[in-house]
Parts: sequence; structure tokens; C-alpha cells
Amino acid sequence: MKIKKLLYLSLFANLIFLSGFLTTAFVYRDKLLQRYVTIKGDYRILMYGNSITAQGKWVELLERTDVLNSGLPGQCTYHFRQLLKSHVIERHPEICFVMGGINDITYGVAQEKIRANYQAILDTLVKNKITPVVTLTVYEQNDPVSMSEIKSLNDFLIQYCKLNHIRYIDLNRYISDTTGLKSEFAKDKTHLNEKAYEIWAKEIRQVLKEKKI
Repeated sequence: MKIKKLLYLSLFANLIFLSGFLTTAFVYRDKLLQRYVTIKGDYRILMYGNSITAQGKWVELLERTDVLNSGLPGQCTYHFRQLLKSHVIERHPEICFVMGGINDITYGVAQEKIRANYQAILDTLVKNKITPVVTLTVYEQNDPVSMSEIKSLNDFLIQYCKLNHIRYIDLNRYISDTTGLKSEFAKDKTHLNEKAYEIWAKEIRQVLKEKKI
């Protein structure tokens, strides 16, 4: 009788352990996948940007294990420029998707400095034979001042990309309106929800198809 009870207790304990393990694996699946990608080391695609990029579950979204998330939460384009060698160049991806600028604008960095940093980043990628793709800065919710600054930056990026034959992605046409980021695509004032990331991933997949990557 005691043996039977011990068997039941053991089975119950194992079920609890397995349930906890599966729950943890599901919650942290993107981190586990990114760890696998890092160890695997043969990534062709690199995502580079601030927290908006960092929060993307890119392995899942793009359904491939050769994409590395190198997002830097809270950082400005100055930091992206300074860390470009260690976070991108030395990892030798074929293509790098870049998005930044919103933190610069929030901190009051002058447009001239943001543009100079962006230009240096893109030029360095090209010189190192890494294909750059710019994701234009996404508008925030209901912030006319921020929206005006973002529009100015995006106008520069569009012009620069066209002049230098660099591909760019404009998410605002899908997820924003005249007031800024639509609530249906917003996690908060600045960050995106899963619906927005799915649209972004669709645009990225189209670029990868065009580039045959």
C-alpha cells in the first residue's frame, strides 16, 4: 500500500516538474531559440536597433534559425554606431535590418547628429559587404512633436536610401495614421504588439525573397 502511494506521489511530482519545464520553455522560447542561433553561429540575417527591434521574436516570426537579434534597448544611433563593429561587422551577416532614432528624438538629439550617425552606420555596412535595409522609424501614439521629428528623419532616410540604392521598409503606412501609431498595433505609446510584428516580418520576408537570402 505504501509503495502504491509512493508511486502515485512520484508520478504526480514528475507531472508537476514536466508541466513547469514546458511552461518555462514556452515563456522563454525566443531566448532559448536565440541562444541556439548564437551557438549555431551561421546566421545570415541580423536585426539591429533599439528595444522595438529587441522585443521582436525574430526566429519565430521569420520561421528560420539563421537570424540573430542584436537589438540594444534604450540606445540611440550614437550607440549603434559605436557598437557596430562588435554587434554586427564581426558577426559577418549577409544582411542587416536597421531601425533607430526614436530614443534620439526622445532625448532631444539634433536631427543633424541622428542623420550623421545613420549615414555612418549604413556606409560602414556597405563597405563591409553587408547589405543594409532600413526600417523607417515608427510614429508614437498621439505625440505631434515626436511625429514631426520622426517624419523629418524618415524623409531624410528615404532620400538617402533612394540615392544609394538601399532598400527600406515603411511600417507606418500599415500601422499608423495621421495621429501616429494606431492603438490596435500598440503595446504602449512607443512599442509594438504582436500584430505589428507580424506585418513587419511579412515585409522582411519580402525583402529576403528579393535578395534571395
